[in-house]
Amino acid sequence: MTVHRGWYLLAFRSELADEITPLAIGPRRLIALREDERLRVLDASCPHRGAHLGYGGRREGDCVVCPFHGKRIGLGDSSKHWSVAEHQVLEWGDAVFVRLSDDPAGDRGFEQSLKGWKTDYPLVAAVSLPVDVPSEYVVENAFDPDHFKAVHGVPGNQGMATRIGEHGELVIEGQFLMQASPWQDARRLEEIRWEAVRTGRVRWDFKPRFHAQAFSPNVVVTEFGPESERQVIVTGSVPSAGGGCTARVAIGVREHQRAALPALLGGSEKALAEDKVVWEHLDHAMTPRYDARDAPVLAFRRFCADFSGGTDA
Repeated sequence: MTVHRGWYLLAFRSELADEITPLAIGPRRLIALREDERLRVLDASCPHRGAHLGYGGRREGDCVVCPFHGKRIGLGDSSKHWSVAEHQVLEWGDAVFVRLSDDPAGDRGFEQSLKGWKTDYPLVAAVSLPVDVPSEYVVENAFDPDHFKAVHGVPGNQGMATRIGEHGELVIEGQFLMQASPWQDARRLEEIRWEAVRTGRVRWDFKPRFHAQAFSPNVVVTEFGPESERQVIVTGSVPSAGGGCTARVAIGVREHQRAALPALLGGSEKALAEDKVVWEHLDHAMTPRYDARDAPVLAFRRFCADFSGGTDA
């Protein structure tokens, strides 16, 4: 199995409570190390006999002591006789991202973009859910305009065109068509619904911006809503060794929107559960018959193909 070299939303900080936590990306075995507020991610297999350093290994200075033979394993220090490789880590609120290669082409502008979001939109973990579907399907959802109505009940959308961004990321942008902002008070929303029933006319007075950027087959960042109500939704997936993946969603809002955060977190959990039902009952043996509405999905699949020359696990 091949693991690509792009970015992954590897975990939430709450999932890394121990000093050494075993993790994996597909069959690629990893460990996360806590150093006060800093997190480091390294390969987990001892270079001596392959023991997993995350199960019984203990930290000792700048090394991890292997639980099998007690050898001191250096942490990303190639000058040591025994050492494991270290990988780039970026943190954004509760989210921990990792990239398995230092190849600049694999970043696709994510590190620079994250700096722009990090201060104004601190991320809060929304949901982490095992799903029995190839991991790329999770991020592909952002590039599947028709599923928003069929699966999630969004009235409609327009635009939703894709393009390649400045750094090689894949971008899709357009508008959702809605009667009113979901952030209005419940009484006003009910009045708008009754007006549509009474007049027989639906007015799309609220057209929030939808702007999503995929930085790898496994990480997409979506900006949603008008400037005054904008939220940032980060969706990621990590493939499991036995097939399937873990899907994660995190939400970022500015300080004046903090009161809306619980509803947004709940909405993300609900939406991912709706997607899970569809994903886990797909027929992967059939040959898809794409039409013109699937152009963004096909653009995403071409984007994924750029990452196929990954690193052997």
